[in-house]
Amino acid sequence: MANAEDLNRLTSCSLVLLGHIFLSLGNAQEAMNLVTPAMQLAGKIPDVHVQLWASSLLKDLYRQCGDSAKEAEGFRMHTSFSQALLKDHFQSSQMSEHQIIQWTDGHCPFHLSSSASNAML
Repeated sequence: MANAEDLNRLTSCSLVLLGHIFLSLGNAQEAMNLVTPAMQLAGKIPDVHVQLWASSLLKDLYRQCGDSAKEAEGFRMHTSFSQALLKDHFQSSQMSEHQIIQWTDGHCPFHLSSSASNAML
């Protein structure tokens, strides 16, 4: 059983995918009808990856429609979501737990390994 957040994520991702398909086929109006609610739904979850995808499509759709003000807003949203994801990625890569990804030889670099195993007991 999926919870409401999972269903909203699946729905918003499906709507963006369909919008992307319609945009690729040249049907901008139908793409807009799908991407706009997908963006709203992704904002409720929140799912930054879907919002990034949707904002990219919205930016392109507004450019095709000739609406430069909304295109600029779409560009601003896309940049904001991109920066948020980059910041999150950078912060997670700086965590000590992340060092284990590069570990190939010697003792486990995870400095909490003895504390973590004791905490699990």
